[in-house]
Amino acid sequence: MDANFLKFKKKVWLHILIKCIAVGLAAGLIAVNAVLLPCRLYAVKLFWLYYVFVALGGFIIGGGVAFLLLRTDDKKIARRLDSELNLNERVQTSLAYGGHSGEIFEIQRADTIAVLGASSLKALHFKNLIATVLCAAVALVGIICIPVVATTVPPVFAETEDPPPADPPRDITDWEWAALDELIDYVNASKKADAYFKSGVVGHLQGLKTVLINGVSQTSLASFVQNTVNEIRNTVKDANERGISEEQQALNSEEEAYVIAKLYEIFSLQPTGGGEKDPNEKPGDGKEDPENPSTGIGPGNLNVNDTPFFDPVLGFVKCGEVRAEYYDRMQEALNEGAISRDEWEYIMVTYFSGLSGNED
Repeated sequence: MDANFLKFKKKVWLHILIKCIAVGLAAGLIAVNAVLLPCRLYAVKLFWLYYVFVALGGFIIGGGVAFLLLRTDDKKIARRLDSELNLNERVQTSLAYGGHSGEIFEIQRADTIAVLGASSLKALHFKNLIATVLCAAVALVGIICIPVVATTVPPVFAETEDPPPADPPRDITDWEWAALDELIDYVNASKKADAYFKSGVVGHLQGLKTVLINGVSQTSLASFVQNTVNEIRNTVKDANERGISEEQQALNSEEEAYVIAKLYEIFSLQPTGGGEKDPNEKPGDGKEDPENPSTGIGPGNLNVNDTPFFDPVLGFVKCGEVRAEYYDRMQEALNEGAISRDEWEYIMVTYFSGLSGNED
């Protein structure tokens, strides 16, 4: 067939291509919305590139199926031209006998070529126009739905938990800083307490100060202060069990009561146990209120004497078995400058706070 047939053939294939593109776009955009909608409902976030792959997959599958259904060949095109241009099977005959020679075949082919040349391309109608327009409309709606779904559909089925209320930070006032420093200076300069008492209590107060410098919340402040109070009580208990005189024990206990009361006063807190002593109890006799144990490092029943401690020579032992010795060695190291007070405070705070945090 000559160029006149080819121009009609190109138009037929152009129509098929348009239909396949319309079907592919509709299928790809339907696939994107089919994935996007449940993701939004269940609060699932996908990287945008996944949606591109989904759209490409839908386009290829939809367009491929349309091509398989709409594909054609020269015989079908010739039949269609004869039908739509009213050529009385001229094109089909010319195509069927295109390889034959003879005067009658030449006349027939010349007649067909002349008729096709005189026919306009507009005479070849676009088949399945309504279906193609519907596919294009579906694709357009799909394009509009993507941003609408992405921005307006709420996560209806998402498993959400109400976030815990924010715990506001606790700002330490200038007066509280000054009062805490004054209390530390008071303990250092105390003429009543012995050196063991001073070293331990000052260390705990400095540890509390380090924690406050790093920042605490409103609710955790009381816990840190109470931890420090319990540590001070343990220190005084140990100090009074070191074979000192009853007079010195009484002085240590007197200073303990003052320091603890002052600590509660500085931060406007109420005593939470262990604050009152039996007037008939001798200082340092080791009695404890079973309802408010004073051997804990914090609220609860964590006994400092029973907490694990690793000694390089003895291995794992209980804190109470080596604490007195380690206090002496630590004081010597502090005096000699082998370890700074900040390093010692950090070790004590992190070690015992870790034990308290893992108590449950």
